Amino acid sequence: MTERKRKEKLEKRAFSPARLRAVVGVLAFLAMGAALWLVGEWEPRLLPIRLIEVEGELHHHSSRLLQERLSERLSGGILTADLEELQSVAEDLPWVGRASLQRVWPDTIKVRVEEHRPIARWNADGLVTSEGVVFRPTGGAVPAGLPLLEGDDQRAPDVTSRYLKWRDDLMLVGHLIQTLSVDPRGDWRVDLVMGTELRLGTGPVEERLARFIASARQIEAAGQPQVVDLRYSNGFSVKWTSRTDSERRAQSDRLARSGNRG
Repeated sequence: MTERKRKEKLEKRAFSPARLRAVVGVLAFLAMGAALWLVGEWEPRLLPIRLIEVEGELHHHSSRLLQERLSERLSGGILTADLEELQSVAEDLPWVGRASLQRVWPDTIKVRVEEHRPIARWNADGLVTSEGVVFRPTGGAVPAGLPLLEGDDQRAPDVTSRYLKWRDDLMLVGHLIQTLSVDPRGDWRVDLVMGTELRLGTGPVEERLARFIASARQIEAAGQPQVVDLRYSNGFSVKWTSRTDSERRAQSDRLARSGNRG
């Protein structure tokens, strides 16, 4: 092969379409990287976020506190700010249930906030919503007059659901729930505001509570019950507040029904 032909062959190989596409791809990748670097470096300076606007009723956090938390984590300008990260920052505040964010041209982030609405205290240090969401505020006043619900956190939706139903059922006979608890074994107990403890056990607790509600007026007509034990197949027993032993025995004979406890 002559020297001239060898050179021609090398030139064709050097400028083949495949090699040309590869070179163009590398150059495009480098150009894109340079463009992204320039955007990241200059966009926050050219299009900065100057205002964080908070909407929604805030009773336990001030708008200023929320704005400060978001500002601390804010990076980028109006085009590059990470709204998902900022949403997470907002929802990490104890009283915030939901937050949504949107960009408003040219320099504003608008934040819409919904606070948790607790219906009860949860264990020693928490609050719980009607959906069974448990949250533990680190500061601020806890709403006064809330009942107490107790149980493992994973059971919060079940406990809350039963509380809402039983609250309405008991109100029909003039009673309010002060404490509703379930222990790790599934043993349910209700303490009423009037001072009576209802022991429902681990069995058909709905049926047992209905039994108490059906007999509540009869029980109260006989005296002040301290404990009503409903853990029987078809009856209950009553422990009364301080009365003479004869009165207690007579009342228990009238009210306690036959049945095996379960």
